[in-house]
Amino acid sequence: MFPKQVYPIALSARIGAKPKGRPAIPMKLLQGGAPKCGNFWLYQILQQMLQKAGVDTTSFIQKQPIYELAKTWDLNYPSQASIDVLDVTDLQYSYRISSIFRMPVEDIAQYVAQTNHVWTHSPICKRSPELFSLFDKKVYILRDPRDRAISAARYYTSDYMLKYYPQEEKDAARYLQRHFDDLMLEWVWHVYDHLRLSRKQGIHIAYYEGFLLDFQQELNRLLDYLGIALSDSERAELEEAMHFSTLKKSNPKHLKKGQSGYWMDQLTAEQVERAEVIAGPLIRFLGYPSEPGQPMTYSPMPPHQDFELLKQEVIASQQPLYQV
Repeated sequence: MFPKQVYPIALSARIGAKPKGRPAIPMKLLQGGAPKCGNFWLYQILQQMLQKAGVDTTSFIQKQPIYELAKTWDLNYPSQASIDVLDVTDLQYSYRISSIFRMPVEDIAQYVAQTNHVWTHSPICKRSPELFSLFDKKVYILRDPRDRAISAARYYTSDYMLKYYPQEEKDAARYLQRHFDDLMLEWVWHVYDHLRLSRKQGIHIAYYEGFLLDFQQELNRLLDYLGIALSDSERAELEEAMHFSTLKKSNPKHLKKGQSGYWMDQLTAEQVERAEVIAGPLIRFLGYPSEPGQPMTYSPMPPHQDFELLKQEVIASQQPLYQV
């Protein structure tokens, strides 16, 4: 668990800075996750980890002419303009700054050559194998889809998103009611496709709930995958810096709860039932609780690797969605 008292550690250190006495270690790192699954938290953890280990964190976007202008924009959190965010579809790669600026990537290999840590929300598509081949390490973060749906509804109705993507619905609860099925379906297939490719593509699966419930254990799993060694004091410092309350002080618009299992109190009985229909097999596959009142759990070790069987179980569970 987190220490009871934490001390803010500045997260605005110069990107690319490395500890004295440690040579810069090259590593190409891709992080992914469905929106509102803890991607920002994972990014900060990885950046702090890489800098402590002396891994070079060269950035593409910080070398672009738009960067200096973007730093003056009203973004969702202070460091947003400095992050290399990549969108991937069957037709195109593109880099962007938040929801405001987007440009096509003409040569993906040249793009990756100019950055060592890329963030993407994109689902698996035809271009994904090519993209994965350009990175040494891939980390994908998971979060309970019911908590994620609530978080997404709040985000899509936030002042920030309404400024750039205006819509009629401004109430988070009503947005969640109207879009609950879509949010759950998005999560199911985004997560399923990354899980089924995790062994073949060498993707490490990280858990949002893992960092919340036992930060050091989840950190150890990540360090082992990346092949990075940190001292006990460095691990303790990282945990303090990554405490949710510390991050929220610097990013109040973007970070809200930092909890798990709040869907048990906030979803209606109908929404809990819909979640079971849409995502039940995958929820159980990942070891998340099935019903309100159960303790928050998750399982880094899935019960099997038969993803065709899992797909058929998900499709069968979703059949009531398509019955007239």
